[in-house]
Amino acid sequence: MGKSSMLVAGGGRFRELDGLRGLAALAVVASHYTGSYNAPYPSDPNSFFDAWWGGYGVQLFFLISGFVILFSARRIRVPFDFVSSRLSRLYPAYWISLLIAVVVGASIAMPLVPLSPPVIAANLTMIQRWFLVPNVNDVYWTLAVEMQFYVLLFLALVLTQCRLTDRQVRIGAVSWSFIGLVISFWVMPVAHGLASASVATPVKLVLNMTLAEFAPLFATGALASLARRDGRVSRLSLMTATIAVVNAYLLHSALAAGIIAGICALFLVVVAVPRVPALTIAPVQWLGKVSYSLYLTHSLVGYLVIRLTWPYVGRDVAMLLALVVALVVAWVVWRVGEVTLSRMLRNWLDRMRDVWAARKARAVASDPVPD
Repeated sequence: MGKSSMLVAGGGRFRELDGLRGLAALAVVASHYTGSYNAPYPSDPNSFFDAWWGGYGVQLFFLISGFVILFSARRIRVPFDFVSSRLSRLYPAYWISLLIAVVVGASIAMPLVPLSPPVIAANLTMIQRWFLVPNVNDVYWTLAVEMQFYVLLFLALVLTQCRLTDRQVRIGAVSWSFIGLVISFWVMPVAHGLASASVATPVKLVLNMTLAEFAPLFATGALASLARRDGRVSRLSLMTATIAVVNAYLLHSALAAGIIAGICALFLVVVAVPRVPALTIAPVQWLGKVSYSLYLTHSLVGYLVIRLTWPYVGRDVAMLLALVVALVVAWVVWRVGEVTLSRMLRNWLDRMRDVWAARKARAVASDPVPD
């Protein structure tokens, strides 16, 4: 979800993944503006179709994150640089989106938007899901999942002193995937086919802590990153993708497993082939550029537009108006949050790193030399 530098071995940008991310974000928007809209507003008319399948764009985000974040992490010199990169990339746009969510949710008393001060305060952290605190904006749940992946990768960088080898990546990715498979088999009798909100809390905690459902998606992306760099097809990524499909069946349904199989196949084909021109056309690339901000802001902004306009223009036209407004808001949030504020935060964090390093160097220099 959070973007990173998508570079391939030759130094060129892997623009096809930008395009995939844009299409994934658009699919999520479609799912929310069609069928999902009627969850908080059941008495409003339905759209002419239900893009329920668009919600699986999130799983495509996780595959892409596994690819690009590993590639980015292995290019840094010290673990703090990884932290600085992730914080500055993710939080400015996220905090702006949280402000928008609070304003929109409070302005029309939007259903299913919790706005108590403790909940809002917890949402500032982005990891409220870890503590079973509700999200102000329901789409935020994926960010806590991404953050767990980042924490695991950060710990790997610390333990290896930023010398993470291919072998260590492969062992870690495969092991994490098989742990997820074991957990999925274990919880299947009590979780199969249930929405996450309906799963018993102890089971939910185990699933959340291990990322059993999503671990093989991140792992598949990471292994595909190694394969793309080496110009080959990774049998290990095919194995972890298969585990992702099996887990989707164990935890959800055969239909979910089939969709995950299609998403993994699409991702692995895009990674394996040299070019996919359809993913590099300008509109798709623009969607990829603003995809994070679009994902963060589209739901409540769009619900507000649909709610206010459908009695006058009809449900379907209102949905198109919502898309236009969401794209404009996403561009503004991208420009302010992901470009300007992100750069400012990154510069500040880098200065803090340099100050801390200078102080540490002076402290070492001032220590008395033993006789």
